[in-house]
Amino acid sequence: MIIIHLFYLLLIFQTIVGDNRLIEVAQSPDYQWNGVALTKTNRIFAAFPRATGDVTLSVAEILSNNILKPYPGGDWNTFNPITSYDNPDKRFVNINAILTDTQNNLRVVDSGMVGNKTYVNGSKLIKINLTTNKVERIYSTSNLNAPPGFALNDVRIGSQYAFLTESGLGSVVIIDLESGQVRRVLDQHPSTKFAYPTVVRMEGRVVLDTSGKPKKMPNNNLELTPDETILYYKPSFSYNWFQISTNYLLDESMNEAQLGEKVSTSWKTMPTGGTTMDDQGFIYLMDLERQAIWQQSILDGSWKLIVRDERIIWGDASDVSQDGYLYVPMSQNNNIPSFNNGTNQVIKPFKMYKIKINSA
Repeated sequence: MIIIHLFYLLLIFQTIVGDNRLIEVAQSPDYQWNGVALTKTNRIFAAFPRATGDVTLSVAEILSNNILKPYPGGDWNTFNPITSYDNPDKRFVNINAILTDTQNNLRVVDSGMVGNKTYVNGSKLIKINLTTNKVERIYSTSNLNAPPGFALNDVRIGSQYAFLTESGLGSVVIIDLESGQVRRVLDQHPSTKFAYPTVVRMEGRVVLDTSGKPKKMPNNNLELTPDETILYYKPSFSYNWFQISTNYLLDESMNEAQLGEKVSTSWKTMPTGGTTMDDQGFIYLMDLERQAIWQQSILDGSWKLIVRDERIIWGDASDVSQDGYLYVPMSQNNNIPSFNNGTNQVIKPFKMYKIKINSA
């Protein structure tokens, strides 16, 4: 492990060059994207947050000719916080994540929040049947009566439960996919909060909020082991994974103090944009500071460098295709005003790449 960490640190001082194994697969000419989801039949979907403007797609299918087709149709992609903001319960407000499950559904995470404004009934998890291309169920989090600033972020789907990170205030949300019951846990635990005194640097400058202070990001990334027994999670800018048994998370007899005692510090990691896990239990880490992608084993926490490339500019929520490629959208979050001291340095178009990893 010491050798691996030294290798990781040495990468700071190396010049970043292009790697021809990183293949461009799609572009978004106008809209920032932050996630990709693939089906077994190689349909590709992208998620678009409302971070760089009011007018944007929210979810789109990427067709073969690079056309971004709003998905699933109807009124879902018509929400606009300036001109058309009614019915947030049945429209996409601000999408933070998408994920395909084993039953051929697309799961969409809607934070329900734009800027600092939270829309009543806007926070939800949406299930879309990919055979019928229809919304099949909406799991609202409104019954939580969460404080202002609550914002769903990412999701992993188990056989009966969905586990979500909440990155506005910092917590974990659990949804029973059968009953629809929603619970919020670990909202006071330090593992779900911003890790002081982390200062992240990208492309030669510190990632700053609009007031010029180092950006803070509470709980964001998460992964569920293939056997659904352990949930890993971390704030984006944390250098540690945290872990907890799902048996404890699902035990409603435990209070917050008891549950917090079951959280442990897990494997070392790095500030990450997005993560994903393949069917072999390897986690792929989108390393922000080194513009790199790593493979991490959940057996011993060891790292393997997959690629380092100057085109990797905030690699975000990725996915693995059936033919063994890792697909990664570049969100350029470090170049948008809210992460760049109020200055917009985005270079359009936004791009998506893939690289062969031989997993599924």
